[in-house]
Amino acid sequence: MRFDASISSMKIIDDEIYVAINDLERKCRISIVKDDSIEDLVLLNNSPCYILLGSYKDLLVSAGEILYVISNNEARPLLRAKAGNIFWHATEACDKFFVQEYGEDLTGIYVSEDLKSFRRIITYREIDPSSRHFHYITFDRYRKILITTLGDGNIVRVAFSDDCGSSRRPLYKGPWQFVPVFIERDRWIFGFDSGIARGGAAIYYPEKNIWRFIFLKAEGYAHAQFTLITKFGDYYIGGLGYPTSIIVSKDLYYWYTLHIDNSISSYNYFVYATIWRDKLIASTGRELLIFNYKDVEEALKRKPFLYPYKAYTDRVRGLIYILKRLPWMIKL
Repeated sequence: MRFDASISSMKIIDDEIYVAINDLERKCRISIVKDDSIEDLVLLNNSPCYILLGSYKDLLVSAGEILYVISNNEARPLLRAKAGNIFWHATEACDKFFVQEYGEDLTGIYVSEDLKSFRRIITYREIDPSSRHFHYITFDRYRKILITTLGDGNIVRVAFSDDCGSSRRPLYKGPWQFVPVFIERDRWIFGFDSGIARGGAAIYYPEKNIWRFIFLKAEGYAHAQFTLITKFGDYYIGGLGYPTSIIVSKDLYYWYTLHIDNSISSYNYFVYATIWRDKLIASTGRELLIFNYKDVEEALKRKPFLYPYKAYTDRVRGLIYILKRLPWMIKL
């Protein structure tokens, strides 16, 4: 099942499907999917739009460079990023709301206690001056740890905070770059967004402080870059920004295609998926897709789209990358 529309973002809130729909006039509509129709809530005069967080009372939405809170079908601006930047991801932690800015210098992490105002608590320069921006933010509720990923061309790829964002420390320094983080009880799973390796996933075991890297490639594509990783029952679900696709895996090693759109040639920031009742709901920036468990099981019968490779050359390139940035590696 699908809804064809320029759906840039989607979230499940109180068992309702909320979507952000971009139009041709650089505006976006925040709407609710009702059976086979879409009910509009509010129109915002900026785009693209991302629904970041929400409850039955409030929605936190990024529209262009402006962060809004939507209450009672009215939008109130809270924060403005640098022109051209966006607020890409958000998480709730320690009874606070954290938002991650993405784009050009100077990007930061912002926090609010009440969704009435936000303040910047850190910039990427305070973690790694050689980076350009944050990629992702999430919270490990088992260990009460806030996690962020960073890029591009830098050495500190992952940082963490165990004091609700008051301080940050590097967790992973190296060549492999990530966007999404998926939290499990005993491990964290990172999706590659690398210009060195063709693709992959990293697994970190917090209790043992051990990293494991899985190098993956997609035949016919120079890179496979994740936007998200989540779970649907026993299966891992991945969203790729390039190539635009929704993929599924049983073991993180072999991934199979649920949906692919080869008409989008660049990295697609809008690819997202989540669980709604007994369905998998996904958005690609162009359409809303709904899959059931049978769709997933059928996908696993096909030829793998992403599969492991030895990555000998890419590992050497990774080593060269570290050596060129050795002073930063030691300093940070």
